[in-house]
Amino acid sequence: MTPAGDDDGQLAKSRSEVAEEARAHLTQLHHEVVEAEELVVSTNAAQLLEANEHLVISTLRAQTDAETSTRELKEAARSIDRDPLTQLPNRALLLDRFRQAIVDAKRNSTLVALLFLDLDNFKQINDTLGHAAGDQALKRAAGCLVSAIRAGDTVSRHGGDEFLILLSGVSQPSDAVLVAEKVIATLSAPSQIGNQVLSLTASIGISVYPTDGDDTDTLIDRADAAMYLAKKHGAGRFALHGQEPARP
Repeated sequence: MTPAGDDDGQLAKSRSEVAEEARAHLTQLHHEVVEAEELVVSTNAAQLLEANEHLVISTLRAQTDAETSTRELKEAARSIDRDPLTQLPNRALLLDRFRQAIVDAKRNSTLVALLFLDLDNFKQINDTLGHAAGDQALKRAAGCLVSAIRAGDTVSRHGGDEFLILLSGVSQPSDAVLVAEKVIATLSAPSQIGNQVLSLTASIGISVYPTDGDDTDTLIDRADAAMYLAKKHGAGRFALHGQEPARP
């Protein structure tokens, strides 16, 4: 027969072992719970990171696509009112600005001047040097005209080798004369065209609103007539409507 003391000791030991095993099991469970939580957090974080990356990439792509579309729309709109060769405003845009300039001149009691310019001997450049050289001469002329005007004025390719220069808010006709003289001087600077160095010349006619007309068609026609009068007297001249051409 086992003594009672021994039974109590064995029972206490058994309970201690059970408690220890229970603590070990609880500890293991705790570790497993922690690991599970960390796994969930890390998985969620990875998923969130991936989703965030996709969102950022999509946003950047959308922004890039929007910027590209906006740029293409602007370029398309610009190409509609520009001369393909010289990139100057075309006739339609010039007329729109011309009408607005007349409205502003009426309001502010100022003048509007129109210069009608035709390159002298342009056909000879095309015939002797070729159309590529002719295109180069037209682009050279366009650059010269733009350099001779103010920022608020407009140079337009009217067609062929003809150009229009619109001067807004002019105070007196002599302002247009100064521009004509500057254009002729700028064009005369030698430049490489084709395989030759040439100096361009132009004949220029000038009309002034409201003295020479109060609408765009009349002012263009009278500047055109003045240009032909100047050309009859020799290359590189200009004439105001109703006046004899100035000597070069």
